Amino acid sequence: MRRATLALTLASASGLVAPPALERLTAPLATGLRVEWLRQQPAEPTSTPPVLFVHGTFHGAWCWAEHWMPYFAAAQIDCHAVSLRGTEGSPIDSAKVKTSEHVADLRAFVDEFLSAPPVIVGHSYGGAFLLKYLEAGGAAAGAALLCSVPPSGNGPMTGRYLRRMQLSETWRITRGFALKAAATDADLARELFFDDKLPDADLTRYLRNFAADSTCSLDLGEFVSSLPSKRADGASGRAEWLPRAPPALVLGAARDAIVDAEGVAETARFLGVEPRVLDLPHDVMLADGWEAAADEVLGWYRKVLSAPKLG
Repeated sequence: MRRATLALTLASASGLVAPPALERLTAPLATGLRVEWLRQQPAEPTSTPPVLFVHGTFHGAWCWAEHWMPYFAAAQIDCHAVSLRGTEGSPIDSAKVKTSEHVADLRAFVDEFLSAPPVIVGHSYGGAFLLKYLEAGGAAAGAALLCSVPPSGNGPMTGRYLRRMQLSETWRITRGFALKAAATDADLARELFFDDKLPDADLTRYLRNFAADSTCSLDLGEFVSSLPSKRADGASGRAEWLPRAPPALVLGAARDAIVDAEGVAETARFLGVEPRVLDLPHDVMLADGWEAAADEVLGWYRKVLSAPKLG
């Protein structure tokens, strides 16, 4: 596959060791879900924490297999990604899925199938699910949130967009997500998730995946009723559970058409860290320039390993 070959070529140029091929598995969880599980192991056994990648809306585990999993595995990291409940890889007999179900599935997967608490990387809504996972006491050696939906959810961001943008631009975002047009409209998907540098052939493939992975909707009522921000200290805006949280990274994208700078800052404040911002669009793991985001997370991961908290 061209995308995996690219990642391995870059890894080779960096002096890394090409890992074994990616494995596509399914796993029965105690929650009743049969989850799609992608695994890519390093060439040699490692004692460092595994990485678990968690995707956001319109995506599945496949989005990490494009570039990041072979790249991280070549850096001697044991890599895992799951397709969340309601995606094509992990289908359910329901039109809606709850955040609490995603959290329960993630906890079951980590407890049942990983040998050690992982460093969890969550993108977009996957970042919001990661916050709820940490709030619930889920095991993690570290938490990296990429272009994450902030603790207060999408509501405040939507209000900011309404004040800043033309009504037509706001409608495009609403249409893209609420009406799921971003799963079928190539121009809209490019505008929201990518940029003009993404090859048309890749965009066409991603759209097919977007459509397949967006037939089930998130129960927004349940999500809003239990927003992570409801467990924040009013004075500082930090998570009440921060004293027991693992090391965290918050990464934003300067050309993100979905999560704004204020949202990134809010997530960083919630976790008590300074945000990092790269010149990329929303899909930092798929867009042209993904290597910069991968290297940022990889460098942070290596710092996490030397932190006394993990010793």
